Amino acid sequence: MKRGIQIFEEDSKILESIAMRYGPESKEYAALMHASMALLFVLTEGNEKFMEHIVAHESGLTPEQRAHLLGMGIDPDADL
Repeated sequence: MKRGIQIFEEDSKILESIAMRYGPESKEYAALMHASMALLFVLTEGNEKFMEHIVAHESGLTPEQRAHLLGMGIDPDADL
């Protein structure tokens, strides 16, 4: 898991430097933020868990709503 976090930190810096070339409201910026979140999920939870998460997309939230919640540190799929 430590190696996954280290990879995420390194890749996140690269993604952030690319994202800074675009405005925060642009589609490119949003796509890079989504890629960063997906990378973190895959590196910490594994590919299979990531695919389960994508397939089990039953919350009814749009991708933008999900990204917004995740950006605030709220997992819309967490069991309460």
